[in-house]
Amino acid sequence: MYFMGVFFLCWIWFLWKADKGRVKELYGAVIYTSFLGLLTDLIMVHYKLWSYSGLPQALYTVPLTLDFGIYPVVAYLFAQTLPPTWGKILRKTLLCALPSILFEFITLRTGNMEHHEWWNLWCSFGSDILIYMSIAAVYRFYRSAYVGNY
Repeated sequence: MYFMGVFFLCWIWFLWKADKGRVKELYGAVIYTSFLGLLTDLIMVHYKLWSYSGLPQALYTVPLTLDFGIYPVVAYLFAQTLPPTWGKILRKTLLCALPSILFEFITLRTGNMEHHEWWNLWCSFGSDILIYMSIAAVYRFYRSAYVGNY
């Protein structure tokens, strides 16, 4: 139930905050992020570095809820407000990684997620930074193809 609540809160936040006129421009970042989420879920299932609970069939249901609920919303909202320079993008990435790691910390504390093997919050924090930077790189790479071509 926890992840379903987060799913709906994310989409409500999206409806409230997203610049819906930029869907074509931001679509690639959203698709990339969902694909990246699916890829990390395969890693999670294969290597068992973390696991979820709280829903029936948590092995599949929770990751898909994240991949098509939380991750696309976060990617869209992150990319729509990217600053123009890489230095500022790095600062924004660090600021966005903090709420992400706080969410994971709360999810761990509530028992809806567990870390296994050598995985910990520091690994998640480093991964979040890499993920946000890769979203920025993908977005900046193809953005010029869409801006002004609607």
